[in-house]
Amino acid sequence: MGRLQSSVGLITGTDIVGTVDQLIKISGQPRDRLVSRNDILQRTQQSIAELTASVIGVQLSGSRLANASLFQSKKADSTNKDALSVTAGTNATVGKHVVRTLATAATHSVRSLQRFDAADTALGFTGSISVNPRGGSLDGSVSLAKLNDGRGVEGGKIRITDRSGSSAEIDLSGAQTIDEVLTAINDADIGIKATTDGAKIKLIDLTGSTESNLKVEQLGNSETAADLGLYGIDDASSVVSGINLVLPSGVTALRGTSLSELGGGLGLGTLGTLDITLSNGSSAAIDLSGATTTSEVIDAIEASGLSLIVKYNDARNGLQIRDVSGGTGNITISSADTTATKLGLEADTTNDIIVGKNLNRQSVTSEAKLADLNQGKGIKGSFTITDSSGGLAAINIAGQAITTVGGLVDAINALSVGVTASLNEAGDGIAIVDTAGGSGTLKIKDAGSGTAAKDLGIVGTATSQTIGGSTVSALVGSQAGKITVESTDTLTSLVKKINQDGRYGEASVQSNGDGTVSLRIRGTKGGEGGQFAINTSGFELDLRTESRGQDALIAVSTDNGLEQFLTSTDGVFDLSGKTSTSSKITASSLLTQISSDLNTGSFTITDSNGKTSAINLRTQEVSTVGELIEKINELGIGVTASVNEAGDGIAIVDTAAGSKKLKISDVGNGKAALRLGIAGEATTKTIGGLEVSALVGSTSSSTTTTSTGLSFTLKSLSADPITVSVTDDSSGVTTAAKTFVDQYNKLIDKLDALTIFDQDTNEVGLLFGSSEANRITSGFSRLLSSAITGAGTIKSIGQVGISFNDKGKLALDTDKLTSLLDSNRADVEQFFTTAETGLANRVDDLSNRIAGVDNSLLLTRNKTLADQIEQNGRRIDTYNTRLDRERERLLKQFYSTETAISKIQSNSSAIDQIQRIEIPT
Repeated sequence: MGRLQSSVGLITGTDIVGTVDQLIKISGQPRDRLVSRNDILQRTQQSIAELTASVIGVQLSGSRLANASLFQSKKADSTNKDALSVTAGTNATVGKHVVRTLATAATHSVRSLQRFDAADTALGFTGSISVNPRGGSLDGSVSLAKLNDGRGVEGGKIRITDRSGSSAEIDLSGAQTIDEVLTAINDADIGIKATTDGAKIKLIDLTGSTESNLKVEQLGNSETAADLGLYGIDDASSVVSGINLVLPSGVTALRGTSLSELGGGLGLGTLGTLDITLSNGSSAAIDLSGATTTSEVIDAIEASGLSLIVKYNDARNGLQIRDVSGGTGNITISSADTTATKLGLEADTTNDIIVGKNLNRQSVTSEAKLADLNQGKGIKGSFTITDSSGGLAAINIAGQAITTVGGLVDAINALSVGVTASLNEAGDGIAIVDTAGGSGTLKIKDAGSGTAAKDLGIVGTATSQTIGGSTVSALVGSQAGKITVESTDTLTSLVKKINQDGRYGEASVQSNGDGTVSLRIRGTKGGEGGQFAINTSGFELDLRTESRGQDALIAVSTDNGLEQFLTSTDGVFDLSGKTSTSSKITASSLLTQISSDLNTGSFTITDSNGKTSAINLRTQEVSTVGELIEKINELGIGVTASVNEAGDGIAIVDTAAGSKKLKISDVGNGKAALRLGIAGEATTKTIGGLEVSALVGSTSSSTTTTSTGLSFTLKSLSADPITVSVTDDSSGVTTAAKTFVDQYNKLIDKLDALTIFDQDTNEVGLLFGSSEANRITSGFSRLLSSAITGAGTIKSIGQVGISFNDKGKLALDTDKLTSLLDSNRADVEQFFTTAETGLANRVDDLSNRIAGVDNSLLLTRNKTLADQIEQNGRRIDTYNTRLDRERERLLKQFYSTETAISKIQSNSSAIDQIQRIEIPT
């Protein structure tokens, strides 16, 4: 305005701003009434939002009661939770399981008895260390659980009578292996020696008496004797063998290893006589010509009468003999032929322990699957072979569909390069021999990021090797991890070298209590499959097994049925069995009949024109084959679905006739298309006599699961059988019902607060008398107090323990609901979950009409309020603009008045200052 202005008139002393504010306040009364109205509307809108949330709370809690799995929930209880814990899923069946705990899981661990002063001091060793996978072990003792086509041996007691008439009751309920059966018999107070003969148990009477027959009797109702092939033995003979037992696939003897599997698979041939002289001078010539297994060799040596202990060495890949005669001379082991050499026992030493050499049990055969090698990680990738003449060729394991070791050998031999492949002489890998005769050197290297050659042990440059008695240029692979040890190696560097391979064991330096350190190697894989063997050459570490890798083992009998033996590498057992099925299906067949998890999942279908659509089993509520076919045919893309001609799956035929291929892909983590057998790209099929582009699924190629839904975790062994009881779990239903009652009562509390009327204070709720509040109250009251028809035999909420109290709220009688669930669970489930007519669906429908997203009562009311608030806001803005202009006008008028008065006063003062002029006369 060009100069300072005061809020108070400088001439008149008038409060200009205060006067203007009062005038504007009078003029703003219509606006203020509108602002007050909008405030009420906004608080009403907030109340509607709170009421909507309360209704949705009732809806969601009601929807929880529509979940059928809630009624299928089971609970399981173990009589010894410290030894065996158990969890039960929805597929668990009510019943009792009696569990015998036979073995806990263990991870293989080896340490050196030899101790060293420091980990970083050179050891001075020169030689090698070989870490061999489990397949080379000789001490096989067949697990009872794997006998008789996997039916196992039922635990129980037997009675054996020797030929003198002495009897003993032998408890075999805890036996896990054939060795343990033999030990139990041999430890009994009778004159019987138990051993094996191939696939039979052999009993030898040692009494020399003929007073009685040699007898085996079953005690109790178990079938232990029959399962061991000993039932009914009652012979006047000093040597009696049972019947041949059905051995697991790939096993040739009940215990030990067949001599034909040794020497890398070439066998040891017929053995002769083994001559042993102990340090005290005692000696024996042991005839081994009849031995066919390593266990029979051990039995024969033990029967020599010499003061010695014979067993497998710590690596379990050779034999070990200990002289306990107490003499001072040498122990010598020899033979006139090659028997001692074949057995790796030839010796002449003052040492009292003879550790036999690795007998090279064949662990890799032509039939061995590549997927099982490399500690179960498989052999994958591609590699190139360059012969000594420069000829180059490649192997692509996946591309050539090579699955076995024999197939790989054949594929290499079919290459157009000068090499010959075969199983190596140690029986634990393959050998590649150069036959090109060129001036170069055979080389094998992995291609790209693959590690196939490395994992086979054949990567690198050939060296001179002796194979089949001839010197050749070759690369000899092995599944063993081989480490070269140099004199400068320390314990720390040795650990590093072992861990560079790391397939079978992880090495570390172990600190001992006396300040020394030792080598420790722990298996990288748990259970029996994680066993490994350590062999040293050129030096001795005196390695000992601390813990032997073994699978956990339990025997489970369900509802007094036959025992089922289960193994686990980590002690966790899932009582589910997967079986392939090829049952016929129809349109009414449930998808869960094809695969138990086909109640959810999504997949996309893209026809040959590139047009894509999708199926979601859960959101589209697809549960049968017919519904799925119908949904696919309604997608509006160029495909036609039907049950396939074999009647065991569905067929999707492309009808778009485009240039691309029909493609079906699972979405996210779903596996619906995979389970249906229709995932992938279409191929040409003959359907109805016509060649079409189609994807045809089949239940015969899918896997269905029959599961009790139980998971056991074995923590420790129990001397007594453990009973696991599986019962229906009602807690989920009662909790869901309680939540529904609570949410409904919260809705009533919210309605009461919003519709309150206090005649004493005249306090009125924001929704007092509103049609919305009245309709919500009457809607839920009418639904919950009326009969529920079309949902089974239960007709009211009162029958399931839900009732109204005198305040219009709900109350739940948990005991009544639980009792009804125990006696008639199916009817309760039907009452709550029946589609359209069940209580949960009715609550959902009413809630959608009240608070749903599509023209519901509260949504419409909220929109109306929002429109009114927005309209009023615009009017308030108009008022504010008008009042701002009015305020500016009034202020200008007042300041103008002050200016005018100031001028008048100035003029008056000027006039007063005019003096009379007198004219002299």
